Amino acid sequence: MSLALAFRDVGKRFGETRVLEAFDLEVPSGEKLAIIGPSGSGKSTVLRIAMALEGIDTGRVELMGETLWEGTRRPPERELRRLRLQAGMVFQHFNLFPHMSVLENIWRAPVDVAGIGREEAETRARELLSRVGLAERAEAMPDQLSGGQKQRVAIARALAMRPPVMLFDEVTSALDPEMVGEVLGVLRDLADQGGITMLLVTHEMQFAAEIADRVVFMDGGRVVEDGPPSQVIGAPVEPRTRAFLASVLRGADVRAD
Repeated sequence: MSLALAFRDVGKRFGETRVLEAFDLEVPSGEKLAIIGPSGSGKSTVLRIAMALEGIDTGRVELMGETLWEGTRRPPERELRRLRLQAGMVFQHFNLFPHMSVLENIWRAPVDVAGIGREEAETRARELLSRVGLAERAEAMPDQLSGGQKQRVAIARALAMRPPVMLFDEVTSALDPEMVGEVLGVLRDLADQGGITMLLVTHEMQFAAEIADRVVFMDGGRVVEDGPPSQVIGAPVEPRTRAFLASVLRGADVRAD
């Protein structure tokens, strides 16, 4: 079994705050992994470390079989740039370049970072826009899009680099409720096509249960429960997992009223 990502006894602090403690996680290539847990449990930090946006204090992180982080050692900048190409990340707040058209937002990194020819990159960008249902918005500017459309462009932009690992950090949390479905639909289609490894930090429990091969519940910077969705979401063993899910479901009931 080849691993796309491995965290081995990882510790991470921000000042005096311990974010990850003795954190262990292995993600096989091609797996769809949902990471759930309360705010402050370290979920987003896991993704940021995997994307090489944050380092670690102790332990070791491997990405696609190569060492990304080992203790506080920072890889040389050229090596870090190369390793970053192995993962693509979609953030909560889109992070589109406001001065670029939708199309340029997608083709610019493959040209500037990966050295792909402009014509090939634009062709790929248009294919990706069709894939996320936005072919007709190629020449629009980001401020002309709805939140759901911006997030779909952000997904297309991350896919344009053709990374083997895709990281999604609460990609629906900044959206109005009516826009959530269109973004989840794109992620569902992406997961159904197989091949790509996906890590999704999400508060959408039903979606996690549908899309994920495995669910990890985090609390206090550690993995508390790890298993198939039917267990972790459907019949959790750990009391802390049960309490979290009860709280989340109560919140969903309140929003539905």
